[in-house]
Amino acid sequence: MVLTGGGGFIGGHVRAALAGREVVLLGRRRPAALGSHERWARVDLAAGTPGALVTRSIEALDVPAGTALCHLAHDVGDPKQAVTMSLNLLAAVNTCPQITRVALVSTVSVYGPSHRGLVDETTACRPRSAYARSKLAAERPWLTALRADCELMVLRMGSVISARRPASYQPIFDALRRPLRAAALGSLRQGTPVSYVTAGNAAAAIQFALDTPQVARRATFNVVDDLGGANAALARANVNYAAMQDTVRALAGLPALWRFPLPVAAVDGAARVLRRPRPGQWYSSAALRAAGFCAPYTLADEIARIVDGHLPDRARAGSVEPGGDAPCGC
Repeated sequence: MVLTGGGGFIGGHVRAALAGREVVLLGRRRPAALGSHERWARVDLAAGTPGALVTRSIEALDVPAGTALCHLAHDVGDPKQAVTMSLNLLAAVNTCPQITRVALVSTVSVYGPSHRGLVDETTACRPRSAYARSKLAAERPWLTALRADCELMVLRMGSVISARRPASYQPIFDALRRPLRAAALGSLRQGTPVSYVTAGNAAAAIQFALDTPQVARRATFNVVDDLGGANAALARANVNYAAMQDTVRALAGLPALWRFPLPVAAVDGAARVLRRPRPGQWYSSAALRAAGFCAPYTLADEIARIVDGHLPDRARAGSVEPGGDAPCGC
């Protein structure tokens, strides 16, 4: 197994999911700690044109036939360099027949904010932000130029959330600790999606992409948690910013937030100005579940852990029906 971006937030969860397997970590900086089955290879994915240095580095790894590769690395601060990194790695994989499967991690942001209703893998991509445009620019060459005998699965992730990473759940933190800010944002973003996926489920989806044979040699899947199950309030929460706030505060035993009664047109206009998803837009992961993926964790449990971490002395007023053995949502 070869992994780029293993030193990052999602990469750490992927490494944990792959514990016990032989993994080569590619990157410019050596990780602080390596597992017993991990080795690090210094590779600057942005070096060389058109990727000759990266190609030589990949060839020098001497990986066995049937090796799978996951490309997670992305330079958020330099979108152009992020695309260069992806193209260089693609060129290297095309000259390395030992690599026979690739999992490419992308984002649902590539669809852009202008759609209404269901957004699935057939929806047109109209990205607006520099980040989303660079992710799409990095994604497309893999779908068109990867050698024919190498399988590819593109995973378009929602917003990855973890109780251990406060920066990943800012809307939940606001709902718990900053009620005025939360009320203002909840008013402006009523009906707009949150689109969380737990870090554990994101890592499990990547492992699924690396391990599971697929009918098609090229496949693209959205990866967003199906939170609700039989609970109608929770079913709304991941597709409605205000509903997520209500769910979190009810769980914490806090009073509901007051919100400005803005007309839908005003919320829609704010979304357009801010280049955020419009009211009513939501992402479906049905295709991934149909392909056989069963999420091992529930978003409900992750939300409960966040609430308990911020309010350890408060008895939770309600239950988000923690999943235990999580249903796959099929």
